[in-house]
Amino acid sequence: MKIDFWIFIIFLLQLQTCSGLEVTVPSNPETGMAGSSVVVPCIYSLDFNQMEPKLLLVRWIFRDKVLLMFSKKDLTSYGRATLNKEAAMNGNVSLLLYGLKVEDEGMYTCSVEYNGELHLKEVQLRVEASPSVEVTMSSTKADDKMNLDCLVKGFYPKDVNVTWYRNGEIVNNGIITSEPRREGNGTYDVNSTLVIISSKIRKDELAECRVEHVSMGTPIKEHFVLTQIGCKRNSFTLVSINPVTIFLVMVLCHGLYWALCNRLKSKSNVVDEESVKPAVEPEADVQKCPRMGEIMVPRLVNGTKAFLQCTISGYCPGNLNVTWLWMKPGTQQLLPISPNDNKTATVEIKREKDKTYTCTACLSINVSVSGENSAQYVCQVEHPSLERPLQKRTGNLHVIGIPVIKVRRETRRKKTYLTAVIEGIFPLNVTIMWSRMKNNKLVDYPETDKQKKSSINLDGTYNVISSIKDKQSRARKSKSFKVTINHESLESPIQQTILREEGVYYLLTENGRNRLP
Repeated sequence: MKIDFWIFIIFLLQLQTCSGLEVTVPSNPETGMAGSSVVVPCIYSLDFNQMEPKLLLVRWIFRDKVLLMFSKKDLTSYGRATLNKEAAMNGNVSLLLYGLKVEDEGMYTCSVEYNGELHLKEVQLRVEASPSVEVTMSSTKADDKMNLDCLVKGFYPKDVNVTWYRNGEIVNNGIITSEPRREGNGTYDVNSTLVIISSKIRKDELAECRVEHVSMGTPIKEHFVLTQIGCKRNSFTLVSINPVTIFLVMVLCHGLYWALCNRLKSKSNVVDEESVKPAVEPEADVQKCPRMGEIMVPRLVNGTKAFLQCTISGYCPGNLNVTWLWMKPGTQQLLPISPNDNKTATVEIKREKDKTYTCTACLSINVSVSGENSAQYVCQVEHPSLERPLQKRTGNLHVIGIPVIKVRRETRRKKTYLTAVIEGIFPLNVTIMWSRMKNNKLVDYPETDKQKKSSINLDGTYNVISSIKDKQSRARKSKSFKVTINHESLESPIQQTILREEGVYYLLTENGRNRLP
């Protein structure tokens, strides 16, 4: 009998200390771009209505070191890490790492302890860095050879694919590619050399270095016009080592001139306009000015990758220089794009049937509210036919944040509230309509019966919480409620329907109904 008493006491102590704590993290690795910020998710759940903040302790651990600690509503950070304190009190203790580096890659441990109950969950973080690509020409000891060097810098992870093309066809021979070399910041560099035989260069031939890497959605393509390389070298060869050929060319030109004069004399004295036109230079040497189209800007959604595109056409010769510039939000200064900005510029050149060129210039950007909203981008073009560069601007960019919507039931001071939690929305102007079924009709709640508050997240988006009170929560009669959320980021308003049945609340979905906690 005495043993049963102590078993009962232990059982009561377990009931008292059990908090129903649950911690959830993603099963798949999270990925962040070097130089940017990344969120490492971690969510916990318990009975928030009876939660005591002083009993909560959150720690983030990386390589056996504590990065961050949150206790009694106080945050202590030991590095480039933080979290949202308000969100932490509502179950979201996701870690925000800023100024991401390659060395930040690894396993992170989310430690959540409440009232002595401890849960540990691990999240794998992978870091990626996009490469920059530069193609240059270098001479060799052999008179008839030259090297095109494709230098690929600043990429991570190590695996990269570098492919050479000539006139759209893959080159398999005459390529020397080094092993990737690791730099001090953890990224890699690699150089690939294409050996060119000058005598085998065809007119207006294009060489292309194409780089593929896991950090990029599309390959980087860098082009080089081989005709311009080969012509100068061949001209020096004629002058210096083959004077006999030059003599024969001069004799031939003299003969053609004599024949042309005789033909003109045989014509009538009436000289038409066409007969006195000066000789026209070969079409390849005619300069044609480029035409720039407007910069195409897609829908910019926070947390996604977007591509700005500008088409330049109708120009000749093919040596065009494209530069992307940008104006950060809140500034008036144009700055050149650099790899550290986590933006990647690519160009694709095509020769048209009329022997002019068309260039498609793309800029890949990682869209964020804090980094891109109200920013401006400029595509600048330089060409021998232009006295000054051409420019096209995007105007101020507009970023949207598509919200995640959750519905829950809350009990506060013995009163029941239905709450819609809208996370990650931008801009803040959102319309939330609550309605209830009354006399077989949906009746809107007046504004005075609704509660609404908002908070800003670290990435610049907002969280919005909207609540209504169910004054008849204990009634056994069935009743339905509806919340409608409308925002510019949504293709159509989102509606959620809640059913109260014998005091129990259910969220109605296409697959049935789910009980609200």
